[in-house]
Order: sequence, then C-alpha cells, then structure tokens
Amino acid sequence: MRIHFIFEPDSPERLCALGLLAERHGFDSIWLPNILSARDPFVALSTLACASQTIRMGPVAISPFELHPLKIANSLLTLNELSRGRASLVVGGGGGTMIGMGLKPDRRATHPHMIRGVAECLEFLHRAVKGEAFSFDGRLFQVRDYRPVHTDVAAPRIWLAANGPRMLALAARSAGGVMLSDISLSQLPATLDILHAGLADTGRPVAGYPVCNLLAWHVQADREAAYAEARRKLWVRGLWQRSRLAPYIDAADCDLIEASLPALATAYAQDIDPSPAVPRRIMDALADGLTLVGDPADLGPLLGRVLAFRDAGITDLALRLYGSPEATIRLVAERISPFLQAAPPVL
Repeated sequence: MRIHFIFEPDSPERLCALGLLAERHGFDSIWLPNILSARDPFVALSTLACASQTIRMGPVAISPFELHPLKIANSLLTLNELSRGRASLVVGGGGGTMIGMGLKPDRRATHPHMIRGVAECLEFLHRAVKGEAFSFDGRLFQVRDYRPVHTDVAAPRIWLAANGPRMLALAARSAGGVMLSDISLSQLPATLDILHAGLADTGRPVAGYPVCNLLAWHVQADREAAYAEARRKLWVRGLWQRSRLAPYIDAADCDLIEASLPALATAYAQDIDPSPAVPRRIMDALADGLTLVGDPADLGPLLGRVLAFRDAGITDLALRLYGSPEATIRLVAERISPFLQAAPPVL
C-alpha cells in the first residue's frame, strides 16, 4: 500500500518543505485540495516540482465545470514538465467550489451534466497528454486546433474522484485510477464490487488498477484535541448521507443529524465545534467510524484498520492532514509505513 498526503499549508514555502519531508521518508504523493478559498494548486506546487526528485504531486479534485478541460490540460502539462514527469491530477464532479460558484445548490445535488462533462474531460486529457495536435468536438466542450505542450517526460497520472455507481463505472472505463473519498470499511465491499464489475465490463484487470481511499487523519498527542479537530471537519466526511452514518449511530441519532444539517454546515464553515448542535457522543462515534482519530496510544488499532483497507483491495491511502502535518509525516513513516510493505492480495 502506498501512502499519499493531502494538506493545505499556510504558504507555498511550507508546502515545498512538507513535500520534501514526505519525499525524504519515501512517500508516494502529496496533493493539494482544490477548494473554494485556496491558493491555486498548480502554481503553489511549482516550487516543489522544481526542488524535488521522486515525489508525485497534483491537485484534488478539479471539475471541468470549474475549469475548462483545455485549461486543466495546460496547467497539468506545465506542472508535469516542471516536475519531470511526476504530476498527477484527480478529476471530479465538483463539490464545495461548485456550490460557491452557484453551479449546484448543495452537496446532495450534482451538476445536471456531471457524468457527461467528466467523461469528456477525461477523454480530452488522455488525448492531450499524448502530445499530438487535435481538435475536440464534445457535446459540452469543444476545442479547435489544440497543440499541447510535449516534452520527453513520463505522462502525468490521471485519477477520477468517485464514490457513486455511475462515477465508479466511469473510472473503470476511462481513468488511470480511482480516488474514493471517506469510504469506511463497512461500505468498501459494495463499492469495490461496483468498480470491479466496471473493470470486467471493459476488459481491464483488477490487479494493477490503483484504488486510493481518502481518509482524514486526526492523531495528536492530546487526545481531546484530536477529537475536537475531527468533529470540526466531520461535515466533509459526508454527514448528509445517512448510509454513511448508520453503521455507527442508531436511527434516532441519524434523525438528529438530518435535522441539524444547517447548523452542522455553519459550524464547519466557521471551523468551530458542532457539538452544541449535536451531542458530542454522536459526533465522536462518527469520528471513530469515518476517520482515523486518537492519540499515539491508539496507533495499534488504527494500523489494524489501515491493514484491513489494504487487505480488502485498497492499493493507496491518501491521508487528509490538518494540524501538525510535519509531525504526522514523521509519525506515519515511523509507526505505520513499515507494516505496509507486504503486497495486498490479488482479487
């Protein structure tokens, strides 16, 4: 299992330092979240691209409805040139940025042409990375006389962010790998069944197809601080989806979450603890089920969960970091990575 890190440092200089730290410890990739109020991920990664040697890098996730596939391709190919063939990209249907841009009303909604738009974006990007001139005549996106930047470096890796059945099927057909988001062990078998069926339909082998799962990491020396951080970020773990909550809390608690969604969204936007809206016992139970949370004494059980993901078919784990990313990179290198070298079973 390969480990990736997702974080949003407070400066490009710190981003570069964190990327180099992850590289020195042998990690595979670092990602910058493409969120509504953030530095441009392609520009912010340019310093690391030039300073590093082995680590891969890119934004997660960019929707073609936020940025035209042509502009995505140009930025990706430029980053790939700067990094000498180590750029990656996660394409997605669009989340909070789409809401902020008025392109969809809330997180439960999808863009009316999401699947078509993402499919066309993937097709355009796959053609662009070949370095050959072409025109593109999609239903949603059209480009005339495109001549992409071409250099003698490895092509960038293109992943698709997918959780639902249609996006999983599209990933199986058209992406170089899939990045799941906050899929729990209880949800994983059904999710992988859909993905594997899609791979079988297209004649692609399951073995060798990268399957990454994004999980939030909240492990701190102060246990209460770790849970407080987890509670503040739980909104983006999918609290509006009852199926995600049901394995960890009872029906009455799920009803309370549903009734409290506006307050939970506001708490997340203000980065404050949502416990006044929903009892702490409920939020902590969800943190236990949906994230990796605790203090260093919990690393044994947390490692057990990581290994369970690996053994179930997750080839890559993207840890979403918040506070103290330097300490986390060192801790994962020392206490988690040594146990992940065994290959996952061939499914």
